[in-house]
Amino acid sequence: MSEAPFDVGLQPERTLLAWRRTCLALVVAAMVVIKLGTPTLGAIAGVVGLSSLALGGAAYAVSTARYRKVHAELTAARTVPGAGAQIGLIMLGVVLLGCVAAAWVIGQVL
Repeated sequence: MSEAPFDVGLQPERTLLAWRRTCLALVVAAMVVIKLGTPTLGAIAGVVGLSSLALGGAAYAVSTARYRKVHAELTAARTVPGAGAQIGLIMLGVVLLGCVAAAWVIGQVL
């Protein structure tokens, strides 16, 4: 039997869903980079795209684990952990994709 939600507003659940949407957006962007960047930039676009795809998956897993920990901490009236790992994974993925996207645009212009 599962525990009841911690609060009426379900803030941790909404936060989990927001992180999942962010991870999904990173995964979709990584797939677009792989699809559009590989013909122009070659293997580097594929490697960066797959790396960002993995980072999106890792951030998804971390956000799910963090939600479980937050729920347990809130029901036990303890402090809530920070979201540094999720932010770092998503940031790294976005920076990698941004570099490849910039190289793709420059390659199209030249």
